[in-house]
Amino acid sequence: MKPLLAAMLLLGTAIARGETIRYDPPNATAHHSVDAVVSGTWPDGCIPSVKGVTTAGSTILLRLNTVVPPDLVCPQALTQYTLTFHLEVLPAGSYTVIALSEKGDNVSEMTRTPLIVRDTETLHIKPYAVPTTGGPIVIDNPSNDAVVATVNIGDVNVPNNSEFVSEIHANAPPHAAGAVNVVVNSPDGAVTSNAALIYYDPAAADPAVFEPILYPMSFQGFGALGSQWKTESFILAGSAPAFFRDPLPCSGCSTALGADVQLFTDDNAWGHLLYAMRGTTGTVDFASRIRDISKVSSATSGTEVPIVREHDFRGQLRFVGVQADGRYRTTLRMWSLGDFPEYLVLIGSGPALPLHTARIPGTSMWFGSLDLTPTILQSKTSPLSITIFPSGFGSNLTSIALPSIWGMLSLTNNVSQQVTIISPH
Repeated sequence: MKPLLAAMLLLGTAIARGETIRYDPPNATAHHSVDAVVSGTWPDGCIPSVKGVTTAGSTILLRLNTVVPPDLVCPQALTQYTLTFHLEVLPAGSYTVIALSEKGDNVSEMTRTPLIVRDTETLHIKPYAVPTTGGPIVIDNPSNDAVVATVNIGDVNVPNNSEFVSEIHANAPPHAAGAVNVVVNSPDGAVTSNAALIYYDPAAADPAVFEPILYPMSFQGFGALGSQWKTESFILAGSAPAFFRDPLPCSGCSTALGADVQLFTDDNAWGHLLYAMRGTTGTVDFASRIRDISKVSSATSGTEVPIVREHDFRGQLRFVGVQADGRYRTTLRMWSLGDFPEYLVLIGSGPALPLHTARIPGTSMWFGSLDLTPTILQSKTSPLSITIFPSGFGSNLTSIALPSIWGMLSLTNNVSQQVTIISPH
């Protein structure tokens, strides 16, 4: 396989077909196996298959077999596919993962992405990621016999600011984005943890470090027909500290969560989008509700708003059992994990409506909304099914990545102002 690897190293400028690579689990460690999941679109129904995995040093090749059997007739329709490659347990370090399309002797690069595999057992570090400007970290003292004087982070010695034997408090120095080794020079000798600390670009949402957590609503104020809305959103702390990319939008909050908090309302149409450090929110609970406080009957009640995690996003959205009822006004809100020019909203058997999205400032997510009330009320059938999919789906989109999306319908009663939220199926 060495000739193949040598050839692929020359294809760094190959044109990607829109395929993406994600990892399961996203926060890879050197003590558990990891899968690489390749997703994309194919110009016909004969999608590629898994051919194998080749590892050479820090380069991992995901080989996709694109040969079509001679007796197989492919339907000429754009098809989405997902293939899983088992990478097994990898040593700690930084890797480049490349997806290859192989059709006989014809080999081409589809896409590539970095993979960081951390050593989480040798040293326990909280948080395990800091911005490129550096920041404070806490390391469990592997010796636990004496106070450690210094610790080496990315080949830079920094002092221990803790007077306790059990913990090392250090300020990680500035460093370029990527993983670095951490060395503790204890009385028992040097203890090295490879790729133990990740530096990330604070202006980006590195998917290797952070997962999006979406609060779809964050509004307080007056609405239609005399309504007065109030959104209440909470984060309930778990048994261990949770860390976020940005300071949490709450009173006196920072990037670390140690106690229960209530989030501010900011009236953004897209709600609150938080980026949580992967693996730190396992025992944390998220909750949100919205209610109309203009009426006594609804002042103590409300509607639960779903909190959206990364795994809730999918390729297209479908809503079923939507009532065409003049007593309600219906709004569609949709979020996308990546940029795509336009989506189509198909309501029953009627004509499709265009839905445009725009990037949420400071994030890698996109948002769009659409008032569906007039179209729904014109429908001659009820209940309705509503489907959202990329504009041009079924056409030649092989050069465009199709990001995953999530959305919801909010149905508001014009009399009681009671909100019903319909999640996708």
